[in-house]
Amino acid sequence: MCGIVGYIGKKNAVPLLIEGLKALEYRGYDSSGISVIDKKEIKTTKASGKIINLIDKLFKKPLSGNIGIGHTRWATHGEPNEINAHPQQSKEVTIVHNGIIENVEEIEIFLGEKEYERKSQTDSELIAHLIDYFYNGSLLNACLKAVHILNGSFAVGVICKQEKKLIGIKYKSPLVVGIGDGENFIASDVAPLLPYTNKFLFLDDGEVTEIDENNIKIYDFQGNKIKRSVSVVDWTREQAEKGGYKHFMLKEIAEEGDAARNTLLGRIDDNLALQEELKWNTNFMDSINRIVIAACGTSYYAALIGRYILQNIAKIPTTAEIASEFRYENALLDKNTLFIVISQSGETADTLESLSYAKSQGIPTLSIVNVQGSSIARMSDYVLYTHAGPEVSVASTKAFTSQLAILYLFTLFLSRTKKTLNNQQLKDYTKELLKIPDKINETFEINLQKMQSIAPHYSQFKNYLYLGRGILYPIALEGALKLKEISYIHAEGYAAGEMKHGPIALIDKVTPSVFLIPPSSLLLNKTLSNMKEVNSRKGEIIAVTTDKFEKIEDASLVLTTPSTDLIFSPFLYIVPLQLFAYSIASYLGYDVDHPRNLAKSVTVE
Repeated sequence: MCGIVGYIGKKNAVPLLIEGLKALEYRGYDSSGISVIDKKEIKTTKASGKIINLIDKLFKKPLSGNIGIGHTRWATHGEPNEINAHPQQSKEVTIVHNGIIENVEEIEIFLGEKEYERKSQTDSELIAHLIDYFYNGSLLNACLKAVHILNGSFAVGVICKQEKKLIGIKYKSPLVVGIGDGENFIASDVAPLLPYTNKFLFLDDGEVTEIDENNIKIYDFQGNKIKRSVSVVDWTREQAEKGGYKHFMLKEIAEEGDAARNTLLGRIDDNLALQEELKWNTNFMDSINRIVIAACGTSYYAALIGRYILQNIAKIPTTAEIASEFRYENALLDKNTLFIVISQSGETADTLESLSYAKSQGIPTLSIVNVQGSSIARMSDYVLYTHAGPEVSVASTKAFTSQLAILYLFTLFLSRTKKTLNNQQLKDYTKELLKIPDKINETFEINLQKMQSIAPHYSQFKNYLYLGRGILYPIALEGALKLKEISYIHAEGYAAGEMKHGPIALIDKVTPSVFLIPPSSLLLNKTLSNMKEVNSRKGEIIAVTTDKFEKIEDASLVLTTPSTDLIFSPFLYIVPLQLFAYSIASYLGYDVDHPRNLAKSVTVE
């Protein structure tokens, strides 16, 4: 998730912009840049890599100006290099952008006719050209016209060499306004502005703000003026970076719905998933008769769900492999096999080695990664980026959800290509998938408050069993992993049907069982039968289910999600399990974001 900061006042903007960008580093970035207005000229300095590279450039060639914008970029469209870094410039207008523009081709066609030359690979540059095209003496009016053409998510900071104004635009990406004394600010969040003010205006979606050093005006996209009360924020910078949450992990669980939405944005057109992104050779697509997915840790559990949906929806035989084991198997692959790897960082050593093996066999490869320009992305024949934004906490949450979103999109893409779903089925699946981000957010809200009261009791136990069937079995594995990772409590995930084949011996009063109750009559009855077996042995039961089954007699605790189809249930069922693990670890006083012995990216074997 990119970071934006902007300033207008009497001071030199450059030091404030640099300090603001430093405060936004926690959001993750691969390049940075600033632009200032100096004597009716916009001067820009950009650098790839760390902010220190930008500072070094500014030391050698200083900038100065009282109006400026800065940006830390997390690459989505275009490689992480200096050309694609922000700010992005047009003739009169310069912008910084956080978000994803969906209708790139439509805007390109429109601008092509107006003789605007695109210099970068970014979708963001088109925003600058679009506003510039509409500019006719009023930057505000140009922005109000441009927003009606843009589709997607966008927080935008805008300056124009002809005006002493700073414009902010918000739609489905965060942007706040800071109120100073003879100076005003915009930023992606309050963290970079806290050294200068504690007074803020929080913009809503569909709003544009016009700012000078003494005045702040807010308009809706139709140009109607809006009144907004001032909010006083009493946070430290660290609290602000976490959005007021106690830990980054909790913040990132709260962001899962938005992360899933960002993954889906711009990738479904007229019920067709990934059509523009995966323009593959038709003969190759028809020839795929097997898929192998390799991954590690949480990404491996996403792969297991991918296996389930690819086989059940796209009807393609699929296996999911632990990358650290696969690389030693001398696996038999052929030219009709598609090899997929999944990695949040794109640098996971064992996954990289598995990919290298597949490449050596001449097998077509596809990677699902979050970090653009990573080693795995560069090595793969095809790449699908999750656009989850940076994930600070070591324990993966929103990256997992975004990986699932990509796997579902890819399954729908193959299902259409292979004609395993008819048009109505594709439409139904797509419609439900697009509802998932809001349902994830609802699941978070339903369960958040409940966790505070249950942590004291459930933190006392030293062992847990997690049990699920079918598509929910991988969620049992991931739920158990989360508890182990951050609370250091032993937990094991099992396929519920395997309980009688060993795990039932562990059932007693001090070993709770977490059951994932599926919204499916066949799996439901079998799972309820498993619960009876645990109950008869005095085992404590925690149930996770949809709001259709809120009352489960044998369970001492029921965690619920909104109703959804079984096939989409992993998106929702994982959220209460993440919150459950988090609440216990937090109650026990552990460093939730940095659990012992673990690293965010495992780059060694």
